[in-house]
Amino acid sequence: MVEIDDAAKHDARFLEAVGFGKQEDEWITQYDSFPLRDGFRSDWKIVGREPATNPFCGKHRKFQRCSETALHGSIGGRDFYHNGVNSCWSYRCHTCWKYGWAVRRAFSMESRFFTAEKVLGLPTSSVEHFSASMSKEWYDKPYDAMCQGCWSALRRRGILGCASILHPFRKDKRKRDLVRSFHFHCLGYLRDSYKCRECRKNVNGVCLDLDCDGFEALTRRTYNSDGWIVKLATNELGVVEKRKSLYGTCWYQLEHSGYLEGVKNFQIVRWWGNVAKKKFKTVKRANAPSCPLCKGELHDCFLPEGVEVVSNRGERGFMKNFTLPHVDDEEVVRHG
Repeated sequence: MVEIDDAAKHDARFLEAVGFGKQEDEWITQYDSFPLRDGFRSDWKIVGREPATNPFCGKHRKFQRCSETALHGSIGGRDFYHNGVNSCWSYRCHTCWKYGWAVRRAFSMESRFFTAEKVLGLPTSSVEHFSASMSKEWYDKPYDAMCQGCWSALRRRGILGCASILHPFRKDKRKRDLVRSFHFHCLGYLRDSYKCRECRKNVNGVCLDLDCDGFEALTRRTYNSDGWIVKLATNELGVVEKRKSLYGTCWYQLEHSGYLEGVKNFQIVRWWGNVAKKKFKTVKRANAPSCPLCKGELHDCFLPEGVEVVSNRGERGFMKNFTLPHVDDEEVVRHG
């Protein structure tokens, strides 16, 4: 099996390369494991809960390698390997939704924001992460009505445009299940930017000056008229932090989003305002895997003779990324 030396275990770039040092089967979240409360009576589902689309989902396809060992920092002398697997790219498939569909969709969303930067002149660094929660009277309305209500609420709060991601459920940590609670996570642009971040009148997201024209005061005044709770995303301590990764935020919000059962191509993500689909065409960015240690190109390869790895997604110990001691090209032979 693959061995990781002690130096590699503490190298930040290596930990990023292998998924922060964890195997995929250790990334089981509460959204993955909690049951849906009364789920058998609901047409709303959370992504990734249906059987694999076909027998090839998650099965090993090929290995790729970067052998530029001199550029691999404190783990120089080791080659980086990426294990490519098949994916059906379906948000329903329990094998492919998280590291297939959500990855591809997050890259697509990131591409549209980078395109908007060129078309609209709005830097991706200005994209903020919002949540928009509706009252229970909306729960039985059609999905299109929910989306229109969400966008109207965002527009009244000075949001120029955004991508909305539907979340039909929230965690109930006490009962350890997922309870129906419709809300949207949105990434978009504020008209006057989030100036409340550095304002002394803003205390943990509560504005002490209700006559202020900033977002925190405006969203509370508007709540009294429309009943939508719209706020910027916070960390575990309730502090509004600047978003660190556009792709990472998109991926995380997609991997526990939801959909309406029975709709063939349900639109979990919708685009509004100045980034609406009719405004401009997205220029897709390449999302081919590259070496996270040196950003170099990966080349198809076989494993060195005698090396064994768990290569099928879903099997315990599956290795998506790993490093091995450097070998010359002629020494790499087909495994098995």
